[in-house]
Amino acid sequence: MRNPTSATDETDLYHLRRSFVRHLAADGRSAATRRAYATATARLEAFLIEHGLPTRVAGLQPDQLEAFVVSLYARGLRPTTILARYQALARFFDWLVDEDELPASPMTSIRPPAAVLPSPRVLVGEEIAALLAACAGPAFEDLRDFAMIRLFVETGLRRSELAALQLDDVDLELNAVYVAAAGRPPRAVPFDRAVAGALDRYLAARVGHPWAHLPYLWLGRRRRLTERGVAQALRHRGELAGLPNLHAQQFRHTFVQQYLADGGHRRDLMRLVGWKSRQLLGRYSGSEPSDGRRGERQPFSLGDRL
Repeated sequence: MRNPTSATDETDLYHLRRSFVRHLAADGRSAATRRAYATATARLEAFLIEHGLPTRVAGLQPDQLEAFVVSLYARGLRPTTILARYQALARFFDWLVDEDELPASPMTSIRPPAAVLPSPRVLVGEEIAALLAACAGPAFEDLRDFAMIRLFVETGLRRSELAALQLDDVDLELNAVYVAAAGRPPRAVPFDRAVAGALDRYLAARVGHPWAHLPYLWLGRRRRLTERGVAQALRHRGELAGLPNLHAQQFRHTFVQQYLADGGHRRDLMRLVGWKSRQLLGRYSGSEPSDGRRGERQPFSLGDRL
């Protein structure tokens, strides 16, 4: 890789791909998403340098970008990984167009590589019931994890969103949680009475916690419960329930799948889960209902189904 200090042109790929990652951070994208986009654009730059091709975006041609995509197959990458790299580059060049760095994206004439994306793993009712049973008990961590799991399933929150919740974000009168992420407008997501009850019991126990004065909703043994702490709590409950490697994304998948199965409108779903692109919807079964029987999102009332 060339020395970064040799890149002085404002439109140089080296600088712009880093600006793009900073834009993703300001837009509230997760660290994992930022790493994926950073890797794709860095690999492109390395390919261009290795083959003596220009690294200034104005000089890039579709055939050069297509050659890079083809090179990914030669490296033995999985089709899903290649597709992810292609999608990252397409988003990067769309951003350059939005920033007036390019008049048009050179990716538009390149066909996306074929890849069969696996269907997301969803949790069934018996598994959710087992998870809740694994949280049965009067201890603070039991009440906290019980409330977290109910809220995860009922709202489809991201792990980062749930971990960042503060006390003021929970409204037990309207039964809604208010989620705000950088670069995204705040959104309100309702939950059912069972979730409200679980949160109410947890909040009552939270009053006596050594770190109760902190504004964050979820507390651990060492001040607030971080994203990593949430992941560890879920993994622990999953092991107790016979569900090894349980992670927060499975709850999000379950929420989306159930919402569509219940006849929910996709445009409402995108607002509820904070999606900006319809692309992710393609991974889930279900079609847009024509009778509008669900309309505005109502709570799933998970507690009434178990």
